[in-house]
Amino acid sequence: MRPNLSALKVGRCCGVATSIVTMICWMTVGTATHSLRADTPATAPAGIATYTNPVLENLPDPFVIRHEGMYYAYGTNAPGEGYRVFSSPDLVHWTDRGFAFHKTESSWGRQHFWAPCVVARNGKFYLFYSSHGPVAPGRSSHRICVAQADSPLGPFVDLKAPLLDVGKAVIDAHVLIDDDNKAYLYYALDISENGVSELYVVPLSDDLMHVVGSPIFCTRPDAEWEGKEWNEGPFVFKWQDTYIMMYSARGFFDPLYALGFATADKPTGPWKKSPQNPILRKTDRVSGPGHNSVIASPDGKELFCAYHIHRKLEGGHERDLAIDRMTITKDPATGEVSIKILGPTRDPQPMPSGAPVVDETRPLKKAA
Repeated sequence: MRPNLSALKVGRCCGVATSIVTMICWMTVGTATHSLRADTPATAPAGIATYTNPVLENLPDPFVIRHEGMYYAYGTNAPGEGYRVFSSPDLVHWTDRGFAFHKTESSWGRQHFWAPCVVARNGKFYLFYSSHGPVAPGRSSHRICVAQADSPLGPFVDLKAPLLDVGKAVIDAHVLIDDDNKAYLYYALDISENGVSELYVVPLSDDLMHVVGSPIFCTRPDAEWEGKEWNEGPFVFKWQDTYIMMYSARGFFDPLYALGFATADKPTGPWKKSPQNPILRKTDRVSGPGHNSVIASPDGKELFCAYHIHRKLEGGHERDLAIDRMTITKDPATGEVSIKILGPTRDPQPMPSGAPVVDETRPLKKAA
């Protein structure tokens, strides 16, 4: 079935004048609209091309975009130096393309380069990230910065570092560019200096180099499955007339780390958490699934949730990239939005729809 191109909308087209682009800024450089298949089997039938999670080693906090037919993945994979970038034609076979951003002697950020986000605007690519740098004599802390490049491969060069300074540690930047071209920065006010990790949003200027106004509260941990300490890793998009914020709860190292979502009528909220939460959680074969992004298949007919999982069932710091199909629906009677992620899986799954034929003998690539 062909996708319903009025279903999912996030971001604006960048440099595309005549054709309809079926991916968005967090997927690619265009406006995205997709309907979603709900009939994908839990295990792939024999005789069809498949993938098995994890699809890439060492990619905590994965953020995936698509540009000119190629996927690019960023994550917390070189936290002492910057960010390596990987490319793939199909979301499954990944190639290490080196550093998209590497700190220099003059960089404000010195260490703990965490959870990047990349968006396209006006023919440029913008990397939003958090890192640890000096904030006062003898004191350093996490702040959110922004860098720019001409290509998703980089090299990204700092535009403003730090971009956001609220006097406390902030991490997990995510930028939404709305239908009206207004930009919003979502982030986590970190537990390290706040006592609890909470999510906020603040508008950005048109050039993405300045915050506009004061931060607005979004969510804090208040459900049993979330524990009492962490809401983090926001990923926000617009589906039909509803804004959806996907987020993770508990510490990233915890096997019970899991994924939920909240909805709102405006990009600034107020946000209502779904009673369906968590929508992705630990199984007897998968530990700590969470901190996600969302991306469409090569032909635009399916949505995938890209998330990390622990390498060991007992949890910990080592995390790898997994992808699974995702569906979004709305109850016509109540208007309630539902999200279903067909995972976490560890059995063979059908390749993303429209995936080109790739040499299956290539080894899984690992960030150095």
